[in-house]
Amino acid sequence: MMRNLICAVGAVVLVATAGAASGQTMPAGVKMAGGAMADAAGKPLYVWDNDTMKGMSHCNDDCAAMWPPLVAKPGSKPSGDWGVITREDGSLQWTYKDKPLYTFAEDKPGQPAKGAALPHWALAK
Repeated sequence: MMRNLICAVGAVVLVATAGAASGQTMPAGVKMAGGAMADAAGKPLYVWDNDTMKGMSHCNDDCAAMWPPLVAKPGSKPSGDWGVITREDGSLQWTYKDKPLYTFAEDKPGQPAKGAALPHWALAK
């Protein structure tokens, strides 16, 4: 019986380790909601068609006031499709599949995504 328990525990550890090694880590608080990504507050995340250069956000100043970037904390590490870029102002921003991620200032948690109806902005999936 003890041998079976030890084997079962070992199997669980191996599966957990394999999953952690091959899996991707989403930024803290980011989750899937209704087929799209949302931030920790439940606001939808967006990508912008005008962000065409890898590793760079083109949404700064007034644009960033309306479309706040998904901020990455110092020391945040890329994982799989998730990356971190340095913005024009020196702050860090999360990317997904090389596209910078944003929220929309007029969205409210738990409400429909207003920004998805605007040209050149799409929900991050």
